[in-house]
Amino acid sequence: MKLILKYCLYIYLITFFCVSALNGNSKNKIENYSFNYPIVFVSRNHLSGGNIYFQNEGLLPGMGPFSRFKITGGKLLTLDESGNLNVLIDSTKNFNGIKLIDVQQPCVNWDGNRVLFSGIENRDSSWRIYEIKKDGTGFRKITQTNRLINLSQFGNAAYRFVKYDDIDPVYLPDGKIIFSSTRFPTISQFGSYLTTNLYICDSTGENIFRITSERNGAEKPTIDPVTGKIVYSRWWLNIDMPSNLTATGYTRNDSLAISSDKANIWQTDIIKPDGDAIKLFAGDPRKRITLSDYRPRITNTGNLYSVFIPNLSLAYTGGSSGVRYYNSGLNNYNFIFGVDTNTTLYISNPPSTYTYTPPYATDPVPLPDGRILLSVANTVEAQDYGIYVCNSNGSGLTPVFDLPGTLELNAEILQAKTKPPLISYLNQYDTNAVPPTIDPGTFYQGGLFRFDCLNIYTNAPVDDVINDAPPITRNALFRFFLNFQRQDENGLDNPILFREININYDGKITQGDIPANVSLFEQATDSNRHILVNSKNNAAHVTGFNFDINGSGTKCVGCHAGHSTLPVPLDNTEAQFTNLSTSAIVTESSFKTTRNVFYKGKNVVDRRARTTDLTADWVANGNNNEFVELNWQIPIDVRNIKLYNIFPNIPDGTNIQVNDCEMFLYNDTVIVSHIPSTGALTTDGKSIPISPLQTINKLKVIIKNFTGTIQNQNVAGLAEVETNARIYNYLNTNIQNKNTFAGTYSLEQNFPNPFNPSTQIKFSVPTSQYVSLKIYDITGKVLAVLVEGKIEAGSNFINYTPSSLASGIYFYSIKTKDYFRTRKMVYIK
Repeated sequence: MKLILKYCLYIYLITFFCVSALNGNSKNKIENYSFNYPIVFVSRNHLSGGNIYFQNEGLLPGMGPFSRFKITGGKLLTLDESGNLNVLIDSTKNFNGIKLIDVQQPCVNWDGNRVLFSGIENRDSSWRIYEIKKDGTGFRKITQTNRLINLSQFGNAAYRFVKYDDIDPVYLPDGKIIFSSTRFPTISQFGSYLTTNLYICDSTGENIFRITSERNGAEKPTIDPVTGKIVYSRWWLNIDMPSNLTATGYTRNDSLAISSDKANIWQTDIIKPDGDAIKLFAGDPRKRITLSDYRPRITNTGNLYSVFIPNLSLAYTGGSSGVRYYNSGLNNYNFIFGVDTNTTLYISNPPSTYTYTPPYATDPVPLPDGRILLSVANTVEAQDYGIYVCNSNGSGLTPVFDLPGTLELNAEILQAKTKPPLISYLNQYDTNAVPPTIDPGTFYQGGLFRFDCLNIYTNAPVDDVINDAPPITRNALFRFFLNFQRQDENGLDNPILFREININYDGKITQGDIPANVSLFEQATDSNRHILVNSKNNAAHVTGFNFDINGSGTKCVGCHAGHSTLPVPLDNTEAQFTNLSTSAIVTESSFKTTRNVFYKGKNVVDRRARTTDLTADWVANGNNNEFVELNWQIPIDVRNIKLYNIFPNIPDGTNIQVNDCEMFLYNDTVIVSHIPSTGALTTDGKSIPISPLQTINKLKVIIKNFTGTIQNQNVAGLAEVETNARIYNYLNTNIQNKNTFAGTYSLEQNFPNPFNPSTQIKFSVPTSQYVSLKIYDITGKVLAVLVEGKIEAGSNFINYTPSSLASGIYFYSIKTKDYFRTRKMVYIK
């Protein structure tokens, strides 16, 4: 703290002389200035009321729904390497009749000569996007107050959407501009704030298109310098929780929910410039508070700096901030500076809820030399942010510039930088200025997209920070819910069950006609419509909202938080295979107990292996022929088994080395494969191929030989048993008979239609008889013979997956002695 006070005194002394000059002059010289990068930043005035629950906290403007549109009064400044301070924007400057009373979020063009920013002209107007050259010339207004839309469909909520704000402008590599706006009439589900979405426009402000269809919020875009994609802050929230106690499958009553987790955090996502292919950028989806981050900035190596605020929704305060660093992908964060999860409250009694002990840190920007530029404050009530620089780990905090009594924020390097790569995208945008209505005829007003989950049961690799997939389930169902703004003044419109379908036996979902540009969520259930939950009670229910654009196709695997980060296999057959151990019921020969900690056999299917935490391992209570058994309720086709040795922990007395195991694979009571010796295991896993594939429903692993100890005891144990397998086709034959009476012939429309990669064709015959079912092209050429032979009476179906078809219209026909019928279907690649 003494060091911080020393820095503050230093900054005060070197800037005091120029504070009064800034009130009337544009240019000033700071003596002995030593920072070697030119910067542009805002200087905003102090306001109190920065926390609903602790009004004495100073306001941190421009942060989340609480303060993104707050008007404090402010200036746009530049500071070069020689200490020349220049005022580009303040309330005294008149640009052809335009005066700005406040500014925020500058962004520097790739050429280093122009600056985009958001500004407001008076307290009764709205935030708009502006541009100015770094020498103070070339001022122009980019976005206008010119939206003319009919708001009558919103009923009593219409008044909420009369005004809109544009903030957070960023230059795209192709010369266009992306920004955040409340133009699309929607209210978030929490706090009743207007929903932000991302828009792009030409450099002139013309041709404005919305690229996201968020239910709650999309803000603070930036460009990934590695991929050229857009990275942004997304408000991940869904107030409709999964429930097996309601007829709808969801509830807003915590006591009726499987889990009361609504997420309600800001996370960092990445999309293409048209809004397609949304993915989580980084973080640990199992832990909300560690996943929470805001205002992303990406390094040249593709990693992430962001801001953490303990009020995860940013609905009650935008302050008490800290800076974090993430490697891209699924992982935990690294604390840099400011507030963290273990920071104490500023006042404990009565508690200053969401106001924590300073210092605070925000607005991290990675520098070319590896350091971080950021804003830091050391006070709570009379909040005063200054610009600092520190090392990448938070050490070496050094002041750059601070005007006493104001908040210097949003600093950016004012120099040319390499343009990210240009990527291809569809250029498909929703031109609708309003969401659909309750009328189903409006659901497709934004077009349609393909939804393909190649396998909802796909698990992440062992030790990946992601929840288990739902358990494999016979005759499972999948539900699509739509939820968009209608007439509720607080954004609390109820979901609409759009579609319920059967999930293919192998976990595949293929739907070619999901409404585009509409917020929706999904859930998976069993045949009785009970929501699927894994062994840790995580429900197969999306805790957030999805959207995609017209003409796109989303492909994924899994049905759990973070599944969008999992790589999608190149073909459907490979997608059928995953680690199915998590769906097994595990029994063991014995297990060790220590102080009410049970090291049971189920720990070998928890997907945690390379850790010194023994609670992730099975530890037996003996040493001779100890075993675990994995049992599946649905048979699986196994092709590889991987056994993991327990990770050593020498101080804990754990150095077991399993030298050999024996395995028995069963189909019911029949041994279908016996592996008498696996050889020594490793902590990275010993793979045992099963060739050819074996259909099993039980696996027994016996530890035959080991050396070393577990917590200084001579007992056996395993870290993990990974079973790479697919679900056995429990339907068993290509043509399936539902054993239902059919009094007549029928040939139903294939579903889904349009389709890719497969579709299902249903037909009925009243008696057992010869049936021919064929696929034709538009010329009448036979492309496939699906059925040619005797079929049992009743309702039947067959799945059709073409090996090679061009997109287009095709026909299928059924023919019997007494019946002939043809239907049309559409295949879309």
